[in-house]
Amino acid sequence: MGYHKLIQDNVKMAFNTIGDIAEDITFTNNKVDGYNFATQSISENTDAPITVKAVIESQYRTNDDKPRLECKIMIDSANLDSKNIDNYDIVVLRGKNWKINSFEDNNYVINLIVGRES
Repeated sequence: MGYHKLIQDNVKMAFNTIGDIAEDITFTNNKVDGYNFATQSISENTDAPITVKAVIESQYRTNDDKPRLECKIMIDSANLDSKNIDNYDIVVLRGKNWKINSFEDNNYVINLIVGRES
C-alpha cells in the first residue's frame, strides 16, 4: 500500500472518529446572468448548494481597518473536489453567511479561510 492511500485512509478515519465535532457547512452562490435596463433588475442563477462535514479549527477577530471575524475550516478532500469551490462564494456556517477568502488543498484535507463582518 502506498503512502498516498494510507494517508487518505487515516484522514477518513480521523473525520469518522471526531463524530459530531464535525459540523455541516453549505457552499452557496448567486451568479448574475444579466441586467434588464427596462425594469432595472438583475437576473440571477444559483448553482446547487453543496453540504459537507467540516471541522472548525479556529474563529478569531482580525485587527484590520474593518473589524472582521475569520474562521479556519478543515474538510476531508475525499468529500469535496476543490475545483468545485471556485464556483461558490459563500459558506453557510452556524446559520451565518461567510465569504470564502482563500483555500488550500493538499489532496488530503482542504484548509478553508472564511470571513464576515462583525
